Amino acid sequence: MSELRRSAWLVVAAALVPLLLFVIMQAGFDARTQRASARQSALNTSQAIAAAMDGEVKRIAAGLDAVSTARALRANDLAEFRSRASELMALNEGWRAVMLIDLATGRVVTSTSTADYLLEPTVAGPAEAKPRFIGFARGPGCPCLLFDRLALGPPGTRWAVRLLVSNLGLMRLLPPGKEHYEVSAIADPSGRFLARSILGDTRFGSLGSSYLRTAASSGRKTGIYSGVTLEGVENYTAFVRSPLTGWTSHVALPSEAIDSPTRRFLGSIGLAALLSLLLAAILIWFALRQVADARRLSERLQQAQKLEALGQLTGGIAHDFNNLLTPVVGALDYISRKQDIDRSTKRLLDGALASARRAGKLTAQLLAFSRRQKLVIEPVDIAGMLEEMHDLLRQSVGDGHELHIVQDDRSLCALSDLNQLELAVLNLALNARDASPEGRPITITATCSGTPEDGQVVISVRDEGSGMDAATRQRAIEPFFTTKDIGRGTGLGLAQVFGTAAQSGGDLRIESEPGSGTEIFLTLRRCPSAVSRRTPVLIAADTDTASRRLLVVDDDPLVRRAIVALLEDAGHVVDAVSDGATALAAIGQRRFDLALVDFLMPEMNGAELVRRARVVRPDQRFVIVSGYADSAAIADASPDTPLLKKPFEPADLLAMVERAVAAG
Repeated sequence: MSELRRSAWLVVAAALVPLLLFVIMQAGFDARTQRASARQSALNTSQAIAAAMDGEVKRIAAGLDAVSTARALRANDLAEFRSRASELMALNEGWRAVMLIDLATGRVVTSTSTADYLLEPTVAGPAEAKPRFIGFARGPGCPCLLFDRLALGPPGTRWAVRLLVSNLGLMRLLPPGKEHYEVSAIADPSGRFLARSILGDTRFGSLGSSYLRTAASSGRKTGIYSGVTLEGVENYTAFVRSPLTGWTSHVALPSEAIDSPTRRFLGSIGLAALLSLLLAAILIWFALRQVADARRLSERLQQAQKLEALGQLTGGIAHDFNNLLTPVVGALDYISRKQDIDRSTKRLLDGALASARRAGKLTAQLLAFSRRQKLVIEPVDIAGMLEEMHDLLRQSVGDGHELHIVQDDRSLCALSDLNQLELAVLNLALNARDASPEGRPITITATCSGTPEDGQVVISVRDEGSGMDAATRQRAIEPFFTTKDIGRGTGLGLAQVFGTAAQSGGDLRIESEPGSGTEIFLTLRRCPSAVSRRTPVLIAADTDTASRRLLVVDDDPLVRRAIVALLEDAGHVVDAVSDGATALAAIGQRRFDLALVDFLMPEMNGAELVRRARVVRPDQRFVIVSGYADSAAIADASPDTPLLKKPFEPADLLAMVERAVAAG
């Protein structure tokens, strides 16, 4: 009976201990994942705040550049300077005051505001910085940040434009207090608060905790530190430093968000270790008992019987170990197939699985894989495009101008590249805005003429600005030519519009006279109809498409199999090869309805394969399938071959096959 009880206990241990070990390890990995997720989420939030913060500063810098380089300063026309500054303040809701400072005396030369502000300069930086953050201000509409920018004044003057900007723009970037995080803040390199989600007005300009100041002045780009907030709350804080300003964004997690998963993870590891020791002890105890029993038997049996008993003992232990390893290997393999585990956990699981299999005299292999502008002219629904762009155009021209969009009642379908055409219309609207005095309307008109097969679509943008003389009109489309003030234009807007028109088979015409405004006409080829914008072309599941004989050429086996599966599922007969040489041999033996060829392949790329194959079989049709970023290079290498870009939807693949076969 005692032997039966020992065997029963061993069976129980063999069944329960691996199961408990699996549950405990799973709980530990879950806790580790939770901890890593909390840390990464805080870092991502802090990174997003820093990126948005840089965007705010860049907008401030752009506006300050416009004020400090105004012609009125060089002409010593202070009234015009105040007028220009006031216009920019109206466009930037956070601006509270623009002052012109005499650097020689420190006095205010002029200001857009008559209010009294308490200025607290705290930062000594190079005067040439553009702009230079110098400190804090309090007063009407504040707390505010102070920025200085050297001004281009009359000869002999040393002026700077000082801008007071409300910190509300930075406050809006912070998560609401205690909704997701204990507290969040933005601090300058000395650790003074520029914005804070709790007691923001009270803490503005004051020093943060010693933990925050250490992180802000450390020079590190990012990290997580533990500490105590000014309210006395223990926390872990993720911070990210802006490379533009040196400011840091801080997001504080409750300490339990990190400590609790850590304790659970360490506890699970400790408990797993104890269970492992228990399992080892049970096995050792069983082995010792078996050895002892064999030793007692050896006293009554001959040496042969002793050896036989030890042999049975060894076989039994080996059998038990295999039984114990089997559920462990199965459980680890099941977890490793989950898609929602992080990379670190995947490595731990793979290592544990490999060790278990080696212990059981099994082998495993872990496989790893890696993978690697010419215009796209297509029918564009002009009416739909302008409708979708309306809000963007309205915002771009600003509140100082009325925007009118007038469209023809007939179908407005033009051949062009959708993205480039949108950019062209936006560039024309921005040019009209910059050329028009405030209050003057800007009109965008879209009309068509002729038949859909051979007619034209004309998009025009008219302003009531100062107009252009003949010399300016002649140079208007030259790259980098601009009549705008320094810092207000690159001279590439009309050049882009002209390039889009030319590559689309259209034309650009400028009508303008000094004092009579300007109207620019973008003429494009008309087409019968446009596919609904941004909607993939779908092929219904029950569409009776003809079965084609196709060839797929791709050196990546996973991609190759995926394409083959999609095509075969659609009813096509597909041959697949992995390199250009094999593809050439296949094409030489028979003609395929269509060959889908990867562009980037070793030894022979897709364009070279197309060129060589057409020597052997001139009527062979091809489509190049590629995720290669430089579509212009592909088009130059094989200009008459359709291109299907990766990644693509299955419907896009099937539609491309039908179009390419039909076009042949």
